[in-house]
Amino acid sequence: MKSFHTFKKISPSVYEEIKKFINSSYKIHVLTKKPPGLEESFNILDESIKVHYYKKGTLLFQSSPTNKTYAKLVSAIGEKFSLNLPDEIEENKPMIPFDVKYFVGCDESGAGETFGSMFLGCVIIDIENLKNIEQIFDNPNIKDLEEYEILDKYDKIKKYCKIFEKKCEASEMDETSSKNTLLDQKYEELLGDAISGKEKLCVIIDDYGIQRGLRLFFDTLQSRGNTVIVEHKADEKYVVCQAASVVARKERLEEMRTLNKEFSVQDESGKIIYPGSGNASNPQTTEYLEAFMKLHPSKDLPPFVRRKWSNVKKLLQKKSNLKISGFFED
Repeated sequence: MKSFHTFKKISPSVYEEIKKFINSSYKIHVLTKKPPGLEESFNILDESIKVHYYKKGTLLFQSSPTNKTYAKLVSAIGEKFSLNLPDEIEENKPMIPFDVKYFVGCDESGAGETFGSMFLGCVIIDIENLKNIEQIFDNPNIKDLEEYEILDKYDKIKKYCKIFEKKCEASEMDETSSKNTLLDQKYEELLGDAISGKEKLCVIIDDYGIQRGLRLFFDTLQSRGNTVIVEHKADEKYVVCQAASVVARKERLEEMRTLNKEFSVQDESGKIIYPGSGNASNPQTTEYLEAFMKLHPSKDLPPFVRRKWSNVKKLLQKKSNLKISGFFED
């Protein structure tokens, strides 16, 4: 088993039944401290098992992968309550050689956003420090982390691993004909720097649609006795990828904070509008672009805007149509 196991979509009533089932065989201690997003946590005393129940319905069990009581309990809960069992989840999990010296995790942030750069994160963790990293990530739902949690985890993981990152600015995103090809190129550059001079590696990366070039790079690594794992949603399965995700997200978070300080605009009513998160689905993104275009009708968009993104193209086309319409009306 992994060091954590999750059951998804657990209702409060089912959670209470599971808690009662556990308490019938083990002593538990409910913790009073509850971070945002957490409904309840408790420890199973004398068994070194932590249990977290999140407001979104995720029930997380955490312990050492070699803890037989932990494995037995999770399986018993899965069977009794007709939930997913660990072997159903991990039946296709790749084998990791026993002689691995370093784990290398990769992940990116900002790949699909309208504003700002895309950041690639990479961490190298030696086998002795893997347990320290596992203890930092008690929630596999890495995408649910708040900003302060990202910064807190970054400060913790940098004590136990080497960190590498690479930045792709908005202009690079606009210039490429394929986002995946650009990712391949940047990951090959990043990994080339990060793993130089090291052997017995286990490289783990999300399969975002990796192209032939990076696959050939991975083939070369494997031919030299290293292991490469390419999996969908790797950042939900492997702590090394979760650590890399934190690195990438921390870099992007800092950049977006700077952009929000330096590039605010004021609309016709006097309201100050900031770029915000830069997410295409965030109404603030459209609000900012429209306000900027009205305030600076003759200016190019700010350099952090990805002009080839469909939502930006639509607004630019709308602006162009208005100009043409105004010309004929005059």
